[in-house]
Amino acid sequence: MKYVALCVMCLLSICGPFGISQDNAKAIYKDPHAAIPDRVSDLLGRMTIEEKVTQLESGWVLPAIAGMSSSTIFDKGQLNEASAQKLAANGLGTYAFLDEFTSTGDTKNPRTGAVRRNLLQAWVLKNTRLGIPVMFHGEALHGAVRPGATTFPAAVGLGATWDPDLLGSVFTAVGRESRAAGNVMVLAPVLDLSRDPRYGRVEEMYSEDPYLVAQLGTAAVRGLQGLKSNTDLLDENHVYATLKHFVHGQPENGTNVGPNDFSERTMRSVFLYPFEQVIKNANVEGVMPSYNENNGGIPSHANPWLLRDVLRGEWGFKGITASDYTAVNELYSRHHLVANAAAAGVLALESGVDMELPAPASFPGLVDAAKSGKLPIKDLDEAVSHVLAAKFRAGLFEHPYVDEDRTVAEVGNKQNIPLARKAADEAIVLLQNKTDILPLDLARIKTLAVIGPNGNKERLGGYSGLPPYYVTVLDGIRKRAGSGVSVVFAEGRHISEPDTAPNTNSMSIYKAPKPETDEKLLSEALETAKSADVIVLALGGNEVVSRESVGYGMIGDSDSLDLPGRQMDLVREIVKLGKPTVAVLLNGKAYAITELAAAVPGILEGWYLGQETGNAIADVIFGDVSPSGHLPVSIPRNVGQLPVYYYKTPAARRGYVFDDNSPLFPFGLGLSYTKFSFGKPAVDKEAMSAGQTAHISVTVTNSGTRAGDEVVQMYIHHAVSSVVQPVIVLRGFKRIHLEAGASTTVNFEVGSEQLEIFNARMKRVVEPGSVEIRIGDNSAETTSLSLSIAK
Repeated sequence: MKYVALCVMCLLSICGPFGISQDNAKAIYKDPHAAIPDRVSDLLGRMTIEEKVTQLESGWVLPAIAGMSSSTIFDKGQLNEASAQKLAANGLGTYAFLDEFTSTGDTKNPRTGAVRRNLLQAWVLKNTRLGIPVMFHGEALHGAVRPGATTFPAAVGLGATWDPDLLGSVFTAVGRESRAAGNVMVLAPVLDLSRDPRYGRVEEMYSEDPYLVAQLGTAAVRGLQGLKSNTDLLDENHVYATLKHFVHGQPENGTNVGPNDFSERTMRSVFLYPFEQVIKNANVEGVMPSYNENNGGIPSHANPWLLRDVLRGEWGFKGITASDYTAVNELYSRHHLVANAAAAGVLALESGVDMELPAPASFPGLVDAAKSGKLPIKDLDEAVSHVLAAKFRAGLFEHPYVDEDRTVAEVGNKQNIPLARKAADEAIVLLQNKTDILPLDLARIKTLAVIGPNGNKERLGGYSGLPPYYVTVLDGIRKRAGSGVSVVFAEGRHISEPDTAPNTNSMSIYKAPKPETDEKLLSEALETAKSADVIVLALGGNEVVSRESVGYGMIGDSDSLDLPGRQMDLVREIVKLGKPTVAVLLNGKAYAITELAAAVPGILEGWYLGQETGNAIADVIFGDVSPSGHLPVSIPRNVGQLPVYYYKTPAARRGYVFDDNSPLFPFGLGLSYTKFSFGKPAVDKEAMSAGQTAHISVTVTNSGTRAGDEVVQMYIHHAVSSVVQPVIVLRGFKRIHLEAGASTTVNFEVGSEQLEIFNARMKRVVEPGSVEIRIGDNSAETTSLSLSIAK
């Protein structure tokens, strides 16, 4: 079948609209002009308990990962009627085609996913009594996870841009591609805080800082959804966003799903802060609870204080709470809170979880629980109403099918390439530039050697789709250097064995590199590098050594922050050659690169930069772009220093014997090829009451010889407070562009939003006293002014 739309028209002509009986033909829920609450109420009143429960369930196409069996309702491109009947006889809330993470089978063609969605949708509309459409969901952490979709920098790289406007544009494009592919809801963005780089999922997080995460998360959600209020209709170019993971926090031991046992004050001030800000300012539709336990032994999926009291009661959240994958069942199988899966389903729903993803496991037990009275019908109806309202607002009852031609036209749209390049350019952080070795002068180079395991491999990071192309570091440098420079390459080392991105059949068999393999690669690299005038070391991590740890032999967390494998052995030998050398890091986490920083004069932190990786690296290495990224995390000197997040309290981190306890590179740092100078900050009033707002200004001048971007950062320091506060906290930032010699005045506001703290009674207050406002281009180098808050 080439065009499923023909079959859809046949279904409509034979079965009537949505394949439902004429008894429902004039139902209020079918009237697109009726108010959505009325449509929801009417439909709820027509539904059986079985039909209600299935709206809270999900289905998926499961790729064969790490020993788990493959499951599908499709057979050679056709819908398997028996499987569909088993899954969706009474309807289905949502469905995910997770095999689109992979490059297997016929999923390489963007049209294939649209066809399969339409086949399943048509079956549900034809064969269920009420004809409630399926709401498809997918991933979109840094691009629509679809074959051929535009791939932007990983979340940590987007965090390094400090550019909310850019993230708004990026996620507008991601939302458009995701919706064109047929998804209505995406499981992004991640608002967790990157406070422990041992944790393999830090690449999914924007920053260690709650304020920066809140600003970038708000921009991402607005881009994805395009909504001005939580009652607006979702248009055909946008998708619902889902905030996650509520709330991972800082898992114990730096390992996935580990406990996050912090005080309520820390939870509210730090880990909940980004979620609260985004929910209140961006009208987000979805929230996903986290796997782990909070509040001393209460998993998030069984935490009514978190999901009902705080999320809905205090913050006014109106949307859907969708479980993390298998997390409801894990209340039984992992956390042992209940005796069986059915009890886990009741506990989760009563605690505030609306939907069970990715497949029915515990929620089917809700049917018997509701019929027996163990589960109040009103609680079931509340969850179902959230799902139905989202479907009505998305227009699924009127437009349930995917436009396959639009899928092909929009997924990976070439118009998004400049945006992918801009995002990659802005994400690169110049950490070190001793002797001004960067940018490299091509006029003085005859032979340039790219050496290292990340020089000629596709490095995208986790939760990535399959981009239409990928430019490696080697490709980008060769293209920019041109025919006048010989660019040679040697791998030098492996990071893992094999040293390739995971595929569907090999996630559990990756091992450390073999010594004999590495020695051979080292020999080749030294021979290659001998002829070079300049060496670019392409180092870092890959998708195996830092990733989500899901078990089944697939571990992703680390007890070391050294460059993985034997990469530092390679660096030591290359440095002995005495050639001008710079290092480019591609990775999902901040490694402790103390020895590397001492060995090479120039270091670029590139994170994972998406499909434009090599072009962006070349832009910066050769000076076409002045680096402008700033660190969204603090980089430690070693693993024993953890934690190193910058907003420590006054008594924290007194020091270690014979060692420096400051970070190797501080939060907010980002060097440039030009020089920016900051004037003395000024304030429009030196004293104010708690309800007033002060206006801070600072003049920034580009005193260098070329144009560039700077990120101006404002931090708050409370001189005295009734409850211990961090030494400084970020409460404002602005990214600016200045031509050489130009100046501009940057303005900030300081009011209740910036000054509030939780007092001893857990009330938000602005306390009287002296406050320092600190302005600078990183957390360690600031200029301050004082502001007095009156009683």
